[in-house]
Amino acid sequence: MNIEFPHYDNVPGMTVPDRNLLGVFSLPRRRPDEASIQRALDKPIGTPRLGELADGKRRVLIICDDIARPTPVHRIIPYVLEELSAAGVPDDGIEFMIALGTHRPMTEREIRDKVGSDVFERFEVHNHHWQDPKALAYIGKTGQGVEVWVNKKVAQGDLVIGIGRIMPIEVCGFTGGGKIVVPGCCGPVTNSEMHWTRVDVNSSEILGRRDNPIRRSIDELARKAGLNFIVNVIMDTDKNIFDCVAGDLAEAHREGCHRAREFHEVRLPQRADIVVADGYPFDIEFWQVNKALDTAGVCVRKGGVVICVSPCYEGLSQSHHDELLKYGYHCPQRVRELVASGQIRHKVVGVHILQVTDVSVRRATVFLVTGGIPRCEVEKVGLKYAVTPQEALDEAFKIAGGDASVLVLHGAGEMLPAFQSEDS
Repeated sequence: MNIEFPHYDNVPGMTVPDRNLLGVFSLPRRRPDEASIQRALDKPIGTPRLGELADGKRRVLIICDDIARPTPVHRIIPYVLEELSAAGVPDDGIEFMIALGTHRPMTEREIRDKVGSDVFERFEVHNHHWQDPKALAYIGKTGQGVEVWVNKKVAQGDLVIGIGRIMPIEVCGFTGGGKIVVPGCCGPVTNSEMHWTRVDVNSSEILGRRDNPIRRSIDELARKAGLNFIVNVIMDTDKNIFDCVAGDLAEAHREGCHRAREFHEVRLPQRADIVVADGYPFDIEFWQVNKALDTAGVCVRKGGVVICVSPCYEGLSQSHHDELLKYGYHCPQRVRELVASGQIRHKVVGVHILQVTDVSVRRATVFLVTGGIPRCEVEKVGLKYAVTPQEALDEAFKIAGGDASVLVLHGAGEMLPAFQSEDS
């Protein structure tokens, strides 16, 4: 069977023998329902209506996710602004913050595209400066003793609203909710410690589970930081919104995760010897494409091969984490030692490396098909490089054998795999 990669103009297809192919899978399509945003705002979960919360407020901060996320924020913001306007909040009382986490700042053009040119012209829109101590406020510690450093504009807001998207993710179960603040608007200490709590928790306790140790920490931190209200959409790979929840950062998010799970769960026949996964729509860098690798790691048999296909437009990491090239994806124990000694400065980098090595060292041989990262860098970090998917597949059959089974996953980073062979 000829397999195409429809979201990539410059990536050629590949041919998988029918006898080897277990199937080609992607997220299901649903009819768009953007009116769900207004319905969610009309009946928020766990809080009064946004207009009631906004009554009398004069410093409202709206936080939205950044270029690394495909959320069509510019289509959600007008609904939120209408609620605020009806509550009497003036334009000069509203500001926007881009929740960068540890990502690079967005350019003016990127911000305009994200929030909409009209919003960019009407309101102040700020990148979160996570590395600038002067931009951060210390607001205390969590029950686990984690220091909470958050952007001052979040701490000073009379009303803080988070706009984002809910989908499965390996690091904390699902995106969305309080994650827009933690790690989205936190300093490096808080960001690192939140991520590092993940490394000793089994992935079976996390992926696709809303209530888990990492999410509990995020909820606590975000509430302490002052997040009052969320608007989270559920959407498909083509940015079509078909559901939305709004309200309390935990209660509304829990309901949203329940709805999102039904959509993102993809039924697969069994784990395969070879898994081909494209990174769309998280192709900005390998740091984000890792979401697809996480999914592929769940789907590949131990000792098999993963082929990850993505342009990786900005290379390994847009934040220029030089530790990736310096230490690579090699030995998990060595990564822990490097974090403990401070040679890896930000623990979030250590978490990323451990996620990748969990697949590339412990489970499978990993090929990266990309035009955005030079062969020398791919091989230096410990992965195998291929120019085309067909080249990678041919090499994969040499490793796994001519009878190897093959799964193809389009938009793998958004999937929550479930296996028919493991049904009771």
